[in-house]
Amino acid sequence: MPFIFSMKKIFYLLLLMVNTSFAQTTIKGKITDTKGEALIGVNIAVKNSYDGATSNATGEFSFETSEKDSVIITATYIGYVPQEKKVLLNAKNVIVNFSIKEKINDLKAVVISAGSFEASDEKKGTVLKALDIVTTAGSNGDSYGALKTLPGAQQTNDREGLFVRGGTGAETQTFIDGTWVRNAFSASIPDLGARGRFSPFIFKGTVFSTGGYSALYGQALSSAVILETIDLPDRSSANLNLSSVGLGGSFQQLAKNKNSSYGIGYNYTNLTPYFWLIKQNVQYNTAPTVHQVDVNYRIKTSKTGIFKFYGYLNHTNIDIQRENVTSLDYENENKRYQDQFGIKNKNVYANFSYKEFFKKDWKINVGACISSNHDDIVLKILENGVVTNDSQFKYREDLGIKNGNVLASGKIVLEKSLNNLNTIRFGVEHIYNQEKTLVKYQPLVSIIDYTPIQLNENLSAVFAESDIYITNDIAGKIGVRGEYSSLLNKFNIAPRISAAYKLNRRGQISVAYGLFYQKPELSYLFQNTQLQYMRADHYIVNYQYQPKDRLFRLEAYYKNYTSLIKTSVPGALNGIANTGKGYARGIELFYRDKKSIKGIDFWISYSWLDTKRNYLNYLKQVQPDFAATHTANFVFKKFWVKQMFGINGTYTFSTGRPYINYNTSNPNDVNANADLFMRDKTIAYHNLSISANYIKTIQKAFTVFVISINNPFGFKQIYGYNYAAKDLNQNGQLYSKAIIPAARQFIFLGMFMSFGIDRTQEAIDNNL
Repeated sequence: MPFIFSMKKIFYLLLLMVNTSFAQTTIKGKITDTKGEALIGVNIAVKNSYDGATSNATGEFSFETSEKDSVIITATYIGYVPQEKKVLLNAKNVIVNFSIKEKINDLKAVVISAGSFEASDEKKGTVLKALDIVTTAGSNGDSYGALKTLPGAQQTNDREGLFVRGGTGAETQTFIDGTWVRNAFSASIPDLGARGRFSPFIFKGTVFSTGGYSALYGQALSSAVILETIDLPDRSSANLNLSSVGLGGSFQQLAKNKNSSYGIGYNYTNLTPYFWLIKQNVQYNTAPTVHQVDVNYRIKTSKTGIFKFYGYLNHTNIDIQRENVTSLDYENENKRYQDQFGIKNKNVYANFSYKEFFKKDWKINVGACISSNHDDIVLKILENGVVTNDSQFKYREDLGIKNGNVLASGKIVLEKSLNNLNTIRFGVEHIYNQEKTLVKYQPLVSIIDYTPIQLNENLSAVFAESDIYITNDIAGKIGVRGEYSSLLNKFNIAPRISAAYKLNRRGQISVAYGLFYQKPELSYLFQNTQLQYMRADHYIVNYQYQPKDRLFRLEAYYKNYTSLIKTSVPGALNGIANTGKGYARGIELFYRDKKSIKGIDFWISYSWLDTKRNYLNYLKQVQPDFAATHTANFVFKKFWVKQMFGINGTYTFSTGRPYINYNTSNPNDVNANADLFMRDKTIAYHNLSISANYIKTIQKAFTVFVISINNPFGFKQIYGYNYAAKDLNQNGQLYSKAIIPAARQFIFLGMFMSFGIDRTQEAIDNNL
């Protein structure tokens, strides 16, 4: 018995020792993301061992380990930052919880969208591509015409420029590959609009920034249109076009090694035949005639670097003759006198750009451009077709103006990519601008040349900017820009900041704030070089929701204008000073849908604008004559694949714009009634444009036939009124004449052929 008892004791002792040596510790816990949401399938393990588990549907896990003392527990999950924790195994059950952070990547990361419409990157919410632009009915292939269908833009078709959010056309600037374009619009005549000089097909990306744009750009008080030219083409090709307004052709040659390409094109525009068929409201002595030659060259400098050149030579000639309001004989209603306005424009532009990626995530962008623009303008007063020397028109019988400007600019941007999409970029920019004006007066018997006026300016800028991604859901951009103008002899500093928060997978909210400066227009600097920068402060909040094939944007903004130009300031040199001010605030909506109605792509935009200014010769702070309170656009596109036929339409509406009624509140009259100033408004603006497209292959050439009609129902459109300078009839009323389009309708017929490239699928995908 004693022996058996001793053996039992030994057995239990050995069993206890074994159990003790192989004792297990239970490790359990829960895995969540930074928002506290449970994560399923996260791998939890003891580092350098096989002990571990996977989190369940509630994010919980549990496993046992025979490890002793302290261990390192790892949590790994695809798309999230790996996390480690050191744990002391001092109890039978150990609780370890993890909150892991999602990795930041460009497919999921929030995008700052306040103030900007991106059209350069699919994942950033593409709005308008090149085909979108040329197939938007009413745009007539003009990028700026298509941009007018987006919220924020005004329907100012009687003057040059893109008017955005209460800003003038001069307050929106265009940039190509980072450099400023001095003359983005073609030559124009008073009271008739101008189109852009550039084909949308030379660009791969477009950003229409209606406010709050990057610190890399400056000298745009209200808005920036930022364009990036295409890189190497996919293959060699040729294009031919024939239309009711002209003809043209081009070719692109891609090298066999696909490392370089070159191209050349020519376009000729002449509206004379068209004006023979379609009556115009003005008499054209020379219908708009344009010759343009453009060339490009691109070469890869390395696997990651490319050099690009784009340039063109443009010559435009227009000469019109129309009623001279001031010279009307009211008693007999005999319109004997006419104005003759002629302009010959020569414009040369060249753009160079180079970009390269270096080691250690460095990138360099270098841009340079040179441009030269010359306008030869002739103004005449005619009586029955003959230059008059009537005393009413003293000093105006035959007036010639020669304007010229030369621009050269260069820009260098260095960019360093940090971890998690964080980026810092900085650089310098220099712009040389020369402006020259010569006035020539010819009073029938002699010629008087006034002294030429010339201004030279060097504008230098430095800037820095950083993209900050805290998580995939939170991002910010902080920048600052400093500029010095040798002409103004002044320096400015413009801080800019924006941020975005991702509410869910499809929705986000963005905010932006910034200061923006711009020099006064040169017509005022010619008269007073002691002016200072104009300034606008931007505040923007934006909500964006983007499910597949849909985009909804809602944006509110406020802008405060200071140091605007006034032209009737007592004591100021030539009456010009920076004493003007104003504000603009509004709400904008944009919705684009390619899915809800099968086979139809459409978008709706709406802008509500409340803006007032006291600038130029205004008697008080009022809504300016280029601003409408309500503007709306509806654009649709439908394409039938089997028939290879499509139709497009655009309807635009805006409420009436204010105008100066010189019979009730003449700003040139010291006794004018300021309470009545700008009280009158034009009729509301309505316009419908329709186009149809048919695709066919002709001798292996992808061919598109286009017909478009602008305002087919003949809506009456009035942009404002011109008034006589004095009461020639002495009845107490100045004669006025409405400013209207050159014709109620515009009809376009065109055939576009592409050799070497079949764009059929691209056309189908874009509802051409």
